[in-house]
Amino acid sequence: MNQNKNNVELTKNEDSPLGNLPEEILIEIIIRVPISEWEQISCVRKQWANLFRGESLWQAALHRTYPLASQTKRWTGPIRQGLSKRCRRFMALYISRNILDVDTDIDEMLGHIYLFFKDQLQLSSTPASGVLHGTLIDQLIVCGKSKEEADELATKIWLALLDNLEDTKHTFTVLKSIAQEYDGFLPYPYSRPIKVQWKVFEKLFVDFRDLFDDHSEYCDLIGIAKKKFQTIPYLCKNVCKLQFTYFVFFFEMALTILVLFLSATLTLAQSKDVGHISVLVSETGLEFAKDFFIHEVISTTIPIQLPNIEKKVKIPLIGKVGMGLSNIQIYAVDVQSSRIETGEDGIVLSVSGATADLSMDWSYAYKASFFKISDHGDASVKVKGMDLKTTVTLVDDNGSLKIASRESDCKVKSIGIHINGGASWLYQGVVDAFEKKIISTVENTVSNKILEKMKKLDTLLQSLPKNLKIDDNVAVNLTFTGNPVLGDSSVEVEISGLFMPNGDDVRVSGSRSSSFSGGVKRMVAISIEEEVFNSATFVYFNAKRMHVDIEETKNGSSLSTSDWKLILPELYKQYPDVKMMLNMSVTSPPAVSITENGIDATIHLEISIDVQDSGAVLSVASISSVLNVACSAEIVENNLAGSLRLIDFNATMKWSRLGELQANYIQDVTSKVLEALFLPYVNTRLKRGFPLPFPHGFTIKNTEIVYAKSGVRICSDIAS
Repeated sequence: MNQNKNNVELTKNEDSPLGNLPEEILIEIIIRVPISEWEQISCVRKQWANLFRGESLWQAALHRTYPLASQTKRWTGPIRQGLSKRCRRFMALYISRNILDVDTDIDEMLGHIYLFFKDQLQLSSTPASGVLHGTLIDQLIVCGKSKEEADELATKIWLALLDNLEDTKHTFTVLKSIAQEYDGFLPYPYSRPIKVQWKVFEKLFVDFRDLFDDHSEYCDLIGIAKKKFQTIPYLCKNVCKLQFTYFVFFFEMALTILVLFLSATLTLAQSKDVGHISVLVSETGLEFAKDFFIHEVISTTIPIQLPNIEKKVKIPLIGKVGMGLSNIQIYAVDVQSSRIETGEDGIVLSVSGATADLSMDWSYAYKASFFKISDHGDASVKVKGMDLKTTVTLVDDNGSLKIASRESDCKVKSIGIHINGGASWLYQGVVDAFEKKIISTVENTVSNKILEKMKKLDTLLQSLPKNLKIDDNVAVNLTFTGNPVLGDSSVEVEISGLFMPNGDDVRVSGSRSSSFSGGVKRMVAISIEEEVFNSATFVYFNAKRMHVDIEETKNGSSLSTSDWKLILPELYKQYPDVKMMLNMSVTSPPAVSITENGIDATIHLEISIDVQDSGAVLSVASISSVLNVACSAEIVENNLAGSLRLIDFNATMKWSRLGELQANYIQDVTSKVLEALFLPYVNTRLKRGFPLPFPHGFTIKNTEIVYAKSGVRICSDIAS
């Protein structure tokens, strides 16, 4: 303790040998010290602190660390007060190379842009993130990048910046503000990428969860996240009051290194326990997901920092030498071979023969006579033959999906060490002292990193809501029905999907056998049961949502009895040239039937004819009809669309103020209403379709729609 105190006093003493060193020598010493220690060095002496405020030290550091920096493009934007230009350049280059991993003619620009945006986020009044993103895109385009390249680099800067923000109350406030910003229909370049928005919510819910003031604030952000990352489209608008509502629930989970691509969709669930929606990811789908997510995991988790290693080694002719490795970092991983398997043990992802590149700093010190000899430098390590095996078991836990067990094992066969600088005996000393330790450190760090990611995923799965409010009348049961079914190289998951009155208690349905008999030739298959469609009609009928009032023709003009003088002459005779209205109401839940030939439905429809007589609305006739319609489905881009076609109908007059009407008149009137108004009106909305549950940024191709007994199957491949 006293010795350390004496060393500090000696350093601070102006008469010490260090105090008499010329500035040029001090600079040469400092720039050879690891950058992580510069902040501490600047706090030791005023003279040293002044060096960091000046230009000479940073000029020397630039020349030594980035000798080609003079060839890069210069930053012309603002520089925060208190920093020299060369200091800012050094920081920008360091960020570009070590955080953004970019080494091109634009690398300094990216570092400066990163620092500029970091400064903006640290302001007490932070600009809107959409404006910041647009500014970022503009800066990159000015630097000569195309829109596509600018988008990619902007996303990279955002993600790196969010990953490196300090865990402070101010950061929490900024992230909340960004999360609550309205995205709406922001034009290019102000619309933020979906990856950036997802990262903001991930930081809030994982890193800052303890800072939420109350549970309601947390739930509000959960609600915002649900609106951003899942779609609830409506086929018919409130103006028309006829709503055949389709709800899509998309749940995508990626087990960081273990790659599991499961998408679960809800579409018109049922009022019976047997109805559900099933999603199967086939062998080709798992392979696609595995390769994609391995790439994503490597790009988002690298670099990985490893703990420092210290050890004393006995070197021949020298004696005991204290050695240390610091700043150990895995900065690149190359996976040559991988496979994913499903079976009784769960979902198993295996990686074999992978390689990894490490960088690190070395140092040593020993006593020779009365002198202490030390040196330091850097080294690189090539990890060869890295094998990784990760196993996960998923189970249903009272309607939620839970990771019941998780195992991860990493083995490294060998490493190659390359040391820059140092004495001739150093290489063998480092190999003898640290080879096994480096191998075990890599194995433990990689395994623990995977287990950490899986723990976060388990927390996410447990926090998924069990029901979702669609509107004031209706909610959907989102509980899982049984454990995932692990087939031969496939994974199937089922969701209850019960449509129910909003406010009812959630009911957890039982599991059943697989919905997919036979092989699936596409990557993903979605099975929608017949009861799902029938339950939707039941719930929305009880909510009194199947009604439409038509007051205008297709061209926007008001309906008039003059338009009907040939269709229904009696109406025109009694009420000539007055406004009229058609009220169409479904009188019972439509019955949907699915066979191998397609989808059929029976609709009981009541058509009321009203006229405006002397300022008052008067009902003049009511027709009861039973429609038999066929529905055809089609894929438009990433949407599932459809249309209704009238097969036949039967119409009878319930009552009339127009006198006794002949049966053929009633049939003609009903036919005209259905063909000219009702079916075009419904089909216009069905043609818009609704999004299928595929991840953002992917497109579906080679889609096939197969009708089976009591169900519809949609099979598709995926392209990135």
